[in-house]
Amino acid sequence: MNKYFSRRALVAASALAMLAAAAVLPGCGGGSDDGGGAPGRVRLVNATTDYTALDFYANDVLQTKDTASFAVGAYSEIGSGTVAMTLKRSGSTAAAASVSRTVASDGYHTLVAYSTETSLRAMYMNDGEAAPAAGQAKLRVMNGAVEAGALDVYVFPVDAALADQNPGFGIAIDTLSAYKEFAKGAWRVVATGAGNKADVRLDLPSVTLADQQIATLVLTATPGGVLVHGLVLNQRADVVAQKNPSARVRVVAGTTAGGAVSVKANGITLSSGIASPAIVPYAMVPAGAVTGELRVNGGAALALPAFTAPPGADVTLLVLGTPAAPTAFVLQDNNKPAAATSAKLRLVHGVNGLAGNVTLTADYGLVASDIPFGQASVGASLVVGNPIRLEVTSPAAASRLYLNGEANLQATKVYTVFMLGDAATPLGTLVRDR
Repeated sequence: MNKYFSRRALVAASALAMLAAAAVLPGCGGGSDDGGGAPGRVRLVNATTDYTALDFYANDVLQTKDTASFAVGAYSEIGSGTVAMTLKRSGSTAAAASVSRTVASDGYHTLVAYSTETSLRAMYMNDGEAAPAAGQAKLRVMNGAVEAGALDVYVFPVDAALADQNPGFGIAIDTLSAYKEFAKGAWRVVATGAGNKADVRLDLPSVTLADQQIATLVLTATPGGVLVHGLVLNQRADVVAQKNPSARVRVVAGTTAGGAVSVKANGITLSSGIASPAIVPYAMVPAGAVTGELRVNGGAALALPAFTAPPGADVTLLVLGTPAAPTAFVLQDNNKPAAATSAKLRLVHGVNGLAGNVTLTADYGLVASDIPFGQASVGASLVVGNPIRLEVTSPAAASRLYLNGEANLQATKVYTVFMLGDAATPLGTLVRDR
């Protein structure tokens, strides 16, 4: 018997229909026993970064406590039949998520917790998949990265090119794929946006599948909302965190006099002589502590300010000032989409030489107030459907800085109004970040 599988765990066919159950439902009442047999077992996997620890309750009885982020709790014997399962932030009395699921007699099950910007969700899995033949492994994929959208997952030899591959899995949000078999050994695993091989969201150079291993690759949310994290969940065994090794970083060139901005970060060239004003697309950069340099008009190299790009984060480097004395500001970007009928909008102040802060209104309603130079507002959700009047003002300016009388914002999209230029000639532009 290997560490990944026990043939003892055979699950009733009626429970198999629960494999793709993902919706978070209101908690039901107490459970019921099916009238005989050994109790079923359930464990919790905390596949979130938003909840540092979770407590797991079954029929209002605490089963496991303080399951840490990207960790798994022990199995708990909780009887069989319909069971109300509740997750709470550790130490809290309030339910963060509740589901009612069927526990098979003598069965093993896993409840995977994953999060969106506004909610905690849970997916219920049966841990009774039969082992593959010797020399093979089984792998399936769960898409719990709700804000990232539908994804394609490629599993291919580590020395092969992504361009030559076809997706092994295409998976919508809140769903769980069927198992596929792969030869034991090392594989490269890449997740991309659905139908777009160039839109890489996670690239794991080498994931080892052991002989007769049965595993689920859980894809979950990241701080930026576009990239995804991975977690390898082994049937009736451990979990292995596969957090994204990258962050996305972009440059906004906003120096005076059309300064040409060049930036390198962690060995990656983000811009090369881009004339201000300009907004450069995001590029993948190794996550963690960021070091690099900034040059304007080919002048002396200046060190970037010290900052950390967390795994999976989106970051903007806002380069302002004069070509002779440029300054870089670091903005953490939240590109998680808004609700189905709303758009997300924020304001960035990059107007050189303006003595005051800036304010953004939408149809005369306040969106962002009193934003200092080199800073960004928190994204605000706006209900969309009709053209919106956007206006940016400052107490330091005699007239408005920016006016867009008919901005067409699309539902679920993320936007920034960048205010660049200088006090004499401010330049505002509405950019769709996602």
